[in-house]
Amino acid sequence: MTRPARLELERTTVNFGATRALNALSFSIGSGEIVGLLGHNGAGKSTVLNVATGAVPLTSGRILLDGEEVPQPLTPKTASDLGMAVIHQEPALASNLSVLDNLLLMKAVPGGRRRRRAAAEQALRRVDPTRSIALEQPVSSLTLGERQMVDLARTSLSGELRVLFLDEPTAALGDRETRALHALIRDLAARGTTVIYVSHRLPDILDVCDRIVVLRSGSLVADQLAAEMTPRSLAYALAPDLEDDVTVVTEPGPTALEAVTLRQRLRFRSGEVVGLFGMAGGPQFRLLDALFGLEGELDARLNDGPYRPKGPNDAIAQGVHLVPGDREMDGLIPGLSGYDNVTLPWLTRRRKRGDSLAESYRLARRTLHVIGPGAQAPIAEFSGGNRQKHLLARWMFPVTPAVLLLSQPTQGVDISAKRDIREAVRRLAAAGCAVVVASAETDEIATLCDRAYVLGEESCRELLRTKGFDSQLLATLLELSEAPHPYVPEEAA
Repeated sequence: MTRPARLELERTTVNFGATRALNALSFSIGSGEIVGLLGHNGAGKSTVLNVATGAVPLTSGRILLDGEEVPQPLTPKTASDLGMAVIHQEPALASNLSVLDNLLLMKAVPGGRRRRRAAAEQALRRVDPTRSIALEQPVSSLTLGERQMVDLARTSLSGELRVLFLDEPTAALGDRETRALHALIRDLAARGTTVIYVSHRLPDILDVCDRIVVLRSGSLVADQLAAEMTPRSLAYALAPDLEDDVTVVTEPGPTALEAVTLRQRLRFRSGEVVGLFGMAGGPQFRLLDALFGLEGELDARLNDGPYRPKGPNDAIAQGVHLVPGDREMDGLIPGLSGYDNVTLPWLTRRRKRGDSLAESYRLARRTLHVIGPGAQAPIAEFSGGNRQKHLLARWMFPVTPAVLLLSQPTQGVDISAKRDIREAVRRLAAAGCAVVVASAETDEIATLCDRAYVLGEESCRELLRTKGFDSQLLATLLELSEAPHPYVPEEAA
């Protein structure tokens, strides 16, 4: 390293029961350096942020700040006093209070009201030199980008901001707000703040970061200057070829669903699992919603006839079912039992003669290997993976779909649950269903799908399943995104 080490992790290990989230992880970050921290879900990124800011205790190892060991166990308050802060995608601000009240809330700023106001004004102007935000303005009236600026100002109010962690800061921002945030990050780094930037939006990482660190299963797999990384080398670091256990369908049936997006016609055939891959929050999820009648105009055909669902009820009536990505917010009903969560949508709908709802529920539990309490137990008593299985059971078993839409179906579940879900999805496809999987994770697409459409914001490309499918997905997305080169000041260029 050419810069003095600001933050050092030395053989840091974090265990959650039998799960090892960080595995003797070691790396250093220099003063004023901007480092992108990358990896698939479960790689250990969030654990690094949490352990460095006191939210999660270390199991072993140590953390050094400017050469001095950080005391353990570390608390969030101690981390803040040491000058380490984290900004999450959705800032933790009180929307009913003013900007000034939020800046001073829980902050020990010495002096009277006038002096504290002056300190708050100074902190806000450091991150908002254009003075677009007023101290008396209600936080509820601010845009997301402006709320992030207020959160940044608050982190620096108590003293020097030595290390700033950013967790998916641009996930909900537009291009203009992203550019403004990146300009602010560069300014903070120029003044000596070390920045660790976590994001799934790889073009943003390549745009602003000096260095890129990649984690996999809690271990370091790549640590390289951003300027030296190509889209393909970054893709391979994040997504090496997988040894998966999926049986690939070689002779799918006729086209069940067609849809036009990004000036290209996408075809989904019965007996086939097809991926829609893109950036986090990308067009693949908007297309999935449109196919279920949730948003936007749709140019599509279902079984050779026009398909323009007026809403979810219309889509379901035509045999198109959706498993949403957020099972807690958009899927499961927390006050109901496991059985009711699976069967409720079908109580008043027309079903083919055959198994009863109770028999469908029992079949679903056997097929998906649901583990947990009985059918009448509240859904909250099941583990996360088994709750996800209940959500899939709802749309797979009481009525077999002609087309099953899946939004990130294996995210946030353990390895065993992922295997059970993959096997159930493959069996459904083998029975003649067309399955469409939307995801921002290459490993999820690669372990589930026979082929995939890679969707950028302005173009789309089809990828057939070949050797290195996992890394090809990411490399193709980076090419479609036309990721910019890392920032170089004009005077340096």
